[in-house]
Amino acid sequence: MSNRTPDDRAASRAEARRRARLAARGELSETEASAEEPAPAASGSGGGFLSRIFPPAPALPGRPDPLAGFDRSGPLRPVRERLFLLRSNLVAWLVTGLVAFIGFYASFAYAGSILGIVGTFVLFGALIGAGWFGWQRPTLFGTAAALVSFVIGAALLIVAFSAADSTIQTADIVASLVPQALYQAVLGFIGGWYGGYLRRRQTQISQQTRPSRRR
Repeated sequence: MSNRTPDDRAASRAEARRRARLAARGELSETEASAEEPAPAASGSGGGFLSRIFPPAPALPGRPDPLAGFDRSGPLRPVRERLFLLRSNLVAWLVTGLVAFIGFYASFAYAGSILGIVGTFVLFGALIGAGWFGWQRPTLFGTAAALVSFVIGAALLIVAFSAADSTIQTADIVASLVPQALYQAVLGFIGGWYGGYLRRRQTQISQQTRPSRRR
């Protein structure tokens, strides 16, 4: 007979749910993933709608701790932690951010045409790629790539408007770009999340199918 109290069981279930959320976002560290115990199967419940569309995927195997060498004792830890992760994998968000800008520009410059549609796909595909390659924290890398594309586009837009019409104030242009910046950040978060999830799922499927091919 188990000696665990109802409070202990509730805390265990809360911890399991927290780990599942981190794993789904690709933010579960290798140390936590190795220490995680398999969750018991839910009885009589098939999970929520999103759980059926995106079944939980485990963390990538064989990856080192993305925060190895990070000083956890200093101030502003959340900010420094994200900067540390971005510095550790510059290509994942800078290169994909440049590609996302190309798609972002095409989607606006050629809106309503085939090139505009292709640009939209390139934009979102680049953000997915940022989450795929930024395995340390896919949502962070997707958001960073989206903001890189936006900053480049916004800077070119401000320069172009300032040179073409001196009556338009830079502050007015910046104010009009704020909603677009929020939209890009949300799009990058979603694209990065999906890229990280897609990579974990494909890795999981390949590991499951590899033994069957050897038989």
